[in-house]
Amino acid sequence: MNLLADCYRSAAERLTAAARAVGFVRLPEPIPLRLREDTGTLSSGLAPALAGRGDAGALARCLAGELSLEGTPFDRGEARGVLVLLHISSRWLREAAKTLAAGTAPSPPTVAPGPRDREDLKFLLSYTACRCRTLAGRPTPPAAELPPAVVLRLAAPPGDREREGRLIRAYWALPPGVRRDPALAGAVSRRAGEDYDRFFR
Repeated sequence: MNLLADCYRSAAERLTAAARAVGFVRLPEPIPLRLREDTGTLSSGLAPALAGRGDAGALARCLAGELSLEGTPFDRGEARGVLVLLHISSRWLREAAKTLAAGTAPSPPTVAPGPRDREDLKFLLSYTACRCRTLAGRPTPPAAELPPAVVLRLAAPPGDREREGRLIRAYWALPPGVRRDPALAGAVSRRAGEDYDRFFR
């Protein structure tokens, strides 16, 4: 399951349809897309790639006006300068967190006694897997909004130890009300347990 790849694919399909609607047949492969995790935005340089020496800003506005986003992960599209921006919806982030929390998770590792050193990845993953599993099981109301960066990193394939450590530490840096969101805590618990299995079992 690669939810982030599905998000990119959907953006490329919608941008392709918009470009064809305004008369372009030959398009770059792949469609240029870049993710800004902090804002949950995919930006595309398709307009300058197509405009050549023409007015890329006007083409970007034209492409944004042709976007059809119904049934996609995005709630709005806009032109900003020569770029077309696609904003990932809060609803998609919420559904992604629920999907990532569901399914079979590894049994939580035992948290060894000793100092609680969050720089120690083995401890951090085991503590996070256990603690977040508890949080996910509580009848806590969902957070008003989920942080795009953390959800999008969870939606991407796992990385190396350093990257996974940054992901878990980013979760613990969130405000308590967001950390206690059951879907987010469940998704983080599952990822931490899977990472513990990959790196330490």
